[in-house]
Parts: sequence; C-alpha cells; structure tokens
Amino acid sequence: MDDADLQAKLKKLEAELNTAAPPAARPATDKPASTPQPWVQRLKGNALLPVYLVAIPWAQEIIDQVMFGGRWNLPLHPRSLEGIPGIFLSAISHSGFAHLIGNTIGFLIFSWLILAKSRRDYWITLLVGWLGGGVVAWLLGPNSVHGLSGVVYTLFGYLLCIGWLERRVVPLLISMFVLINYSYFIFGMFPTQPMVAWWGHLFGFVLGIVAAYGVYQEPGKKG
Repeated sequence: MDDADLQAKLKKLEAELNTAAPPAARPATDKPASTPQPWVQRLKGNALLPVYLVAIPWAQEIIDQVMFGGRWNLPLHPRSLEGIPGIFLSAISHSGFAHLIGNTIGFLIFSWLILAKSRRDYWITLLVGWLGGGVVAWLLGPNSVHGLSGVVYTLFGYLLCIGWLERRVVPLLISMFVLINYSYFIFGMFPTQPMVAWWGHLFGFVLGIVAAYGVYQEPGKKG
C-alpha cells in the first residue's frame, strides 16, 4: 500500500469519526430552568379555584341580562318534576347583579378560608351544600328559590363548627375569625325579610354543620 492509499484511508476514517461524534456537551455555566415551589403552586391554585367556580353564575347572569332581559332563570320548584333540574342549576341563577354580588363576596371569602385548611374539606362541603341543599330544598322548601346563598351558608356553617370540633390551632382560629367578623350572617336564617329565602339559608347552615362532622377526624389521625 503506497502513501497515497494510506493517506486516503486515514482521511476516510477521520471523516467517519467526525460524523459519529456526539454533540458538544452543554457548557457548565448553563443553569436548569427554575420551577415554582410546590407551596406557591398550591396557594395559587387555592386562590383561583373559587374564582373559576363563581365565574359560572356570573356567566349565566351576564347572558341572562344581555340576551334575555333577566327572564332566563333556573329556579328550584319544590316537589315537582319540572323542579328537579333546579337541584343542580338553581345555585347558578340569580335575580340580578345585586343578588349575585352579595353571594359572590361571601362565597369567595368562605371558600378561601376553608381552602386555607383543606382542599378535601372544601370539595366535600361544597358538594354537600350544592347538591344536598338542592335536594333538601326540593323536598322541604315552601316555595321556588334560586341563588348561591344556600351554598354560602353551608360554607358558613362548616367554618363556625370545624374549629370547635377539631380543637387545633388553625381551624380554631378560622372559626373564631368567622364568628367575630361574620356572625351577622346568623340573622339571615330568620324570617326577617319577606323577599329572602331564609329557610334555604337555614337548610344550608345545618348542612354545613353536617359536613363539618362528616370530615372531622380525631386528633392524631391523618387528614
């Protein structure tokens, strides 16, 4: 083999080695992309969850007022077949923006307070108030009703009760805070205003206490 052949083979081998070489390593100065801390993500999720939920009745009310002039209502009619859909839908229907704003404020505040303690407790209490409240109102209610206030009173009942049941620092502080700052909600459970479905508030409040007893766990057990 002469020098020309040897040089040609060496060049061919060098080309093959260059083709098969792995890509250059990333410089050591590159830093991995930072990811949010888990507690930050959880806090953000808890803050936005009630906002997403209350957006449903707001969308319904906006559509109702803009397209139907306030005539698209979804009330619950007690003890009637046509009232059964109201068990699921009456909570997202309101008589106007003033009615909806009042319920929105209580719903957001009480939701955030429960989520500060437990997302599990929140979902259970919310479903008890929404569906359980609808069933009870359909069975026992004296007249047609709609609005989110029954659910708000379920959250309120839970918050007042859970601290005294668990007797732990965080739940007890939350219950005391609600008692001191929102005890006036109690007056909404009495027939003091003719246009207010006080009985729906009372049903919701009782269901909130039931929910608190349902989720309550003795100290030492994992929640």
